[in-house]
Amino acid sequence: MLKKQYVEKDYTLEIIFHIGIYENSIHFIFDHQSKTCAIVDPAWQADLFLKIIKGKGYKLTDIWLTHWHNDHTNAVDEIVEKTNAKIIAGADEIPYLQIKNKVIAVKDKQTIKLGSTTTTIINTPGHTKGGISFLLDNHLIAGDSLFIYGAGHCAMPGSDARVLFKSMQKFKQIKDDILLHCGHDYGSEITTTMQEQKLHNPFLLIDNEKDFVLYRNQIHDKYRTYPMQPVKKEELAKLL
Repeated sequence: MLKKQYVEKDYTLEIIFHIGIYENSIHFIFDHQSKTCAIVDPAWQADLFLKIIKGKGYKLTDIWLTHWHNDHTNAVDEIVEKTNAKIIAGADEIPYLQIKNKVIAVKDKQTIKLGSTTTTIINTPGHTKGGISFLLDNHLIAGDSLFIYGAGHCAMPGSDARVLFKSMQKFKQIKDDILLHCGHDYGSEITTTMQEQKLHNPFLLIDNEKDFVLYRNQIHDKYRTYPMQPVKKEELAKLL
């Protein structure tokens, strides 16, 4: 099992990769002071996740959801039944969630606390109606809104490429040195800085909505394959 770990002052971010049939990346935030843990988008292997958390001497208290798609949520109810963890999701995403337990709605720029760890909510819809990202000190967990050298599709209920374009403008405002972490390992690297993405992710290079929608909905899937590689602006211009 592939893992990455980032130890910060107040928390440790641990990621396990290639979980389930869609090879999800599962993110754990371990707050040092309170010994509590949040898990982002738990799917496929509830017991494995709980074993990891317990083995480190932490208690799972939070489930944070970037979006409603089943491959990011299908372990939520099982985990809640075993831990009574609270569920947090974007306010506009809640009508789409296919889980039975209560969900706490959060809004853009709202901060949430896990012990001494503070996380800022960033609304990043487009891939879904109410998708959100989680910004911590030094790290951005973007779910499927932004991938390494890519971005989520706009092909399911609630998606809209025009809205996704607006979310890309928010991603461009994230500090260059922040590390990007995604819902799937679809890129040629596991993680990069936001600076690298601003320079070579085609979805961040396109400056106008019309070209962005054309690229997302009609061009991208015809010309690019996994793992996604960095793109030069000159190469992108030829496709538009």
